[in-house]
Amino acid sequence: MTDVNYEVDADEAVAQKVADGLRRLRELRGLYDQATEELEGGRRVGKARIAELQEQIDAENATLVAAVNDAAVEFNDASSELVETGFATPKALAAMGLGTLRVKK
Repeated sequence: MTDVNYEVDADEAVAQKVADGLRRLRELRGLYDQATEELEGGRRVGKARIAELQEQIDAENATLVAAVNDAAVEFNDASSELVETGFATPKALAAMGLGTLRVKK
């Protein structure tokens, strides 16, 4: 009769499962590291894009603020001219919702 050592076979099977599990863990860790790098790269690109958009928004807002201030100054000049020529009083203009506009400095 042949002696079969079942314990050795079982140990080898367990060792093979452990080795396969470790290989799979290394593979998954590599995928995780790659995904993490891609995520960080995406965040950097996103932050740069947000900063670029914020600069555009700030520039457009500055243009709009300047236009609003110019319009307010022009309105106030026209209102003052009406008051100076006697065609209107500040009180009458204010009652019609045409009082002096505030200008941001």
